[in-house]
Amino acid sequence: MKDRSEGVTIKEVAPDESSGATPVMGEGSSVRKVYTRDGRGVVSVDVAATPEAGPGGGSGFVVDEAGHIVTNQHVVEGAKDISVRFADGTRRKAEIVGQDPSTDVAVIKVDAPREALEPLTLGDSDSVGVGEPVIAIGNPLNVGISVTTGIVSGLGRPIKAPNNYTINDAVQTDAAINPGNSGGPLLDSRGTVIGVNSQIASQSGGFEGVSFAVPINTVKSVVKQLITEGKVVHGYIGVSMFQFGIDELAAYAGLSENTLKEKYGFPGNGAIVSEVTKGGPADKAGIQGGEEEEIEGIPVPIGDVITKIEGEPVSSADDVIEVVNSLKPGDKLPMTVVTPGEKGRHVKVTVGTRPEEGT
Repeated sequence: MKDRSEGVTIKEVAPDESSGATPVMGEGSSVRKVYTRDGRGVVSVDVAATPEAGPGGGSGFVVDEAGHIVTNQHVVEGAKDISVRFADGTRRKAEIVGQDPSTDVAVIKVDAPREALEPLTLGDSDSVGVGEPVIAIGNPLNVGISVTTGIVSGLGRPIKAPNNYTINDAVQTDAAINPGNSGGPLLDSRGTVIGVNSQIASQSGGFEGVSFAVPINTVKSVVKQLITEGKVVHGYIGVSMFQFGIDELAAYAGLSENTLKEKYGFPGNGAIVSEVTKGGPADKAGIQGGEEEEIEGIPVPIGDVITKIEGEPVSSADDVIEVVNSLKPGDKLPMTVVTPGEKGRHVKVTVGTRPEEGT
């Protein structure tokens, strides 16, 4: 089962079909149609973990005819034995191909005849818009494969990965998601997968319908690496970023960018560095964090501001994180950095290997 010589053949929507295609949600039986067609590719994932942790599980979905199944990393973490149950009730043993806690994605594999495998089509999470209808399929509370519907409530959400790093661009939905849905697909109106259901946000401990899915564009890259390499190596520069970019800070503080520049020395755009890991790549390149100072009631680190990466303007921390996540250890990353009150300078950061645990 660990032979990866088959290559990676994942069913994806064609680029020219990622927008403008006729959705099926306008039809009266659309949800039933998507569930009937794609529900066969969704599985329940049952996990026998350590005696201390007890049994667990979640959901997953088939991505190719070789038997690869995508689920959440937190679903299979610490698993001793894994089995999957298909929609028709058939159960098969599964093995972990690879897992990536930084994106909460794992790939498992089953030995099954090709006629038993119904790969889902992976879509384009960048083409999704707020307010668009979505369908979630999974095994909530272990009651069996079920379907719920809702809309895309928000995009570009940062969520915390199992190892405390940040997963960018998560899809927020109000479709009902419960424990057991983790690892199952979030589909758009055409029945293509736009995310992997992963988290529920709650202040009370209940399930209020604020749920997040790892974006499928992140998942696709990770899955291909897990199948071919068994692991994913992420780039790392060793910085913590302030949550607001300069333009967002100006808006929330009710100040103009000129005022921010005159009073605090901030440039007109960029992402603010709050902390730098001592001895890390950014530290070696001379990038610094800063002490917090209140700006209109908002505690803001007056640290270096990254205004450009690879010659392109930066507007937020997400811009920095997205580029770093796309790089490999050893890559050189040119940046323009402004220390508040000073002129900009050009630095080149040598990307390092991300530690296993974030802070």
